Amino acid sequence: MNPKILIVDDSQLMNQMIRDILEAAGYETQSALSGPQALKLAETWVPDLVLLDIMMPEMDGFEVCRQLRKREKTRSVPVMMVTAKASIVDKQQGFEAGADDYLTKPFEPTELKLRLSAMLKRTQQQGEIKSEPGHHILVVHSLRGGSGCTSLAVNIALGLQQLWDAPVALVDMVRPMGVCGSMLNLQPYHRLNTIVDQSLEEMDHDMVAGYLSTHENGVKLLGGFSDPISAEKLTENLVSYLLTQLQDMFQYIVVDISHDYSPPTIAALDMADQIILPVTPDINAARLAQAELKMLESLGYEKRPFLIQNWTFSKEGISRAQLEKYLGQPFDFIVPHAAGEWSKAINTGTPVIANDVELPIVRLLEDLAWRLSDPLLRSQKPERPTPMWTRMQKRKQAAAESDRKSSR
Repeated sequence: MNPKILIVDDSQLMNQMIRDILEAAGYETQSALSGPQALKLAETWVPDLVLLDIMMPEMDGFEVCRQLRKREKTRSVPVMMVTAKASIVDKQQGFEAGADDYLTKPFEPTELKLRLSAMLKRTQQQGEIKSEPGHHILVVHSLRGGSGCTSLAVNIALGLQQLWDAPVALVDMVRPMGVCGSMLNLQPYHRLNTIVDQSLEEMDHDMVAGYLSTHENGVKLLGGFSDPISAEKLTENLVSYLLTQLQDMFQYIVVDISHDYSPPTIAALDMADQIILPVTPDINAARLAQAELKMLESLGYEKRPFLIQNWTFSKEGISRAQLEKYLGQPFDFIVPHAAGEWSKAINTGTPVIANDVELPIVRLLEDLAWRLSDPLLRSQKPERPTPMWTRMQKRKQAAAESDRKSSR
């Protein structure tokens, strides 16, 4: 059966143009000219994906998206905002309303079809995750050193714990040496140095739990290597064993691994529910990211990596559009340059996400944790909402109120 796409735009011309593009590509389409009409059609027709304009009479796209997320039949249907509103604030409001992606007008038909295909694949893969709820392994990996893998891994782990108050482990498997501990201002008593000398037959669940150190916010750290010689002893069997044991203890396991395709790295990637690939805006990073995408495909990984454009420098970088065209895939998230925040975090051992919650970069990292969360958790209010979850809901409400006022 062909995927069903609901197109929502108050412009009949835009509706027809998109329908022509998608139907020629083999999609089944329906269109709506207003928010209320779209909600009614979504209830009866139940699309596989919604293309949603923002500026519409009666009900804007942000409110339509929020309503879709509240309804049982449509809460998990992916939503792509298609609009001329291209500012960072507008995009943030869209994501906070529940959108999964954002396409700016004018766009090329090829870009539209590429993003649709990617979103539909991600939705199918998320369905596979839902069949095994409760334990998610997120592996942060790039072939390029200096792409921010470790910083992102640390902040993602803390963000997930603060957002859901769930058991989260951060696993540092970087060779020849790991630095997650120093980024958390921790000096783990036990590290992988000790574990690699243990026989797998002698290890058990309690022994693995005993190797973990605890950060003040509750995240458990499996400390990385401090000795390059010991790092050479890491095997793919040990990686698989440790991650399997940790799955029994934690809802989320965030793994920082080496910038290579060695057997231990491949073992971690094999177990990943989500591979997170940071890409800095330079030509070398683009080439290595393209090589990695091809490598992952050749290894038979069906799940698309979560692509992050990470602005590790302030200017003269390759644009998002250029990188996406080169890679042939859209970015899922953009981390802007934050002058001094990342270097201060590294030097003080205080992760960026642990700073003032009103800082834009902190709010953005909170959004990143939300995007990487279990879709089942995102679709419902937790029994005991955390301060971060409450902050995010307040931001959504404020954004909705501001948008209502601006549309009057």
